[in-house]
Amino acid sequence: MTTGIELRDLRKRYEGHGGAGSWAVDGVDMQIGRGQFVTLLGPSGCGKTTTLRMIAGFEVPTSGQILRDGVDITDQPVTDREMRMVFQDFALFPNMTVAENVAFGLKTRRMKGRFGAAEMRRRVGEYLDLVHLGTHADKRPHQLSGGQKQRVSLARALITDPDVVLFDEPLGSLDAHLRKVMQIELIRLHRELNKTFIYVTHDQDEAMAMSDAIAVMNGGKVQQFGTPREIYDRPTSRYVAGFIGHAHIVEASVVESGASGLSVRLGNGEVVRLDAPASLQRGEAVGLMLRAEDLSLAKPGDGELHGKVSDSLYRGEYIEYVVDLKGGAGTVHVHEPTHAAPFAHGDDVALKVNPAKAHVVGGA
Repeated sequence: MTTGIELRDLRKRYEGHGGAGSWAVDGVDMQIGRGQFVTLLGPSGCGKTTTLRMIAGFEVPTSGQILRDGVDITDQPVTDREMRMVFQDFALFPNMTVAENVAFGLKTRRMKGRFGAAEMRRRVGEYLDLVHLGTHADKRPHQLSGGQKQRVSLARALITDPDVVLFDEPLGSLDAHLRKVMQIELIRLHRELNKTFIYVTHDQDEAMAMSDAIAVMNGGKVQQFGTPREIYDRPTSRYVAGFIGHAHIVEASVVESGASGLSVRLGNGEVVRLDAPASLQRGEAVGLMLRAEDLSLAKPGDGELHGKVSDSLYRGEYIEYVVDLKGGAGTVHVHEPTHAAPFAHGDDVALKVNPAKAHVVGGA
């Protein structure tokens, strides 16, 4: 994989009153492969949008470097970066037609004069067809749905044929159904165009569904960078484990650790065996990450852990049980098929743990 965009110790500090300031981005290192779909994921204020804006050239880093294909572009003007941004608010011109809005991308300073009128019309039609809006060329933005407006914004960004397309929470203003439709469209366009997509969102489901790699950010730092499967199955910190999916962290200590696997003991004395090799010290405090889909309920005595059902919620595709572990060791959620034998509030149960999926994260 050829590196397209590389961030080296990238930092951005905003000065406050009286000289006090804060680091919006605090030492970000990242390599984004050419043609990858990479998402910067995290809560509001984590530094993801500031990082994206520095890549685009809209923000000047306090320190650090941004390289593109090995060339330092940290101080390069926005107009020379040949990247395009797709915004959440669409940024369409209400007095222009759909076709005119898309054509505007070709009328920028660097593109002006490259295309005659006939070629301009051809390219606009081609990119409107690409986003399935070929029959909407003469409409105005107010005549379009939210999803259609975002497609216009996307076509306007793509028509200049940039190698890198930047997305600043572009689906944030759409309803749940339109978000899913546009996610599929973005995946299709990325596959067909083979461009580098750098995407910002706070929506973990969106990030997991679309990305080749995800950078989970918090406090201006990258907490973990990896594939969606790596981040979901093998988070490297409690923060990532808690932010991605619905993980429950149960306090435990290491009983045995080695190439063949790992055993940990909960506070109530019960022991869980994990398949993953580990190099941890006996007695070391860890958090045992248990996801609802990696647990199953059984009658008492048939599993590694024991507890009592405190609640159950019918979710349609499954029943979600809330189980308080024996001895106050913690609370976990378990997803059981709706056709399975039901458990009631107050039932004593055992929990079977999938040893290939259970995972430990850093100590308390």
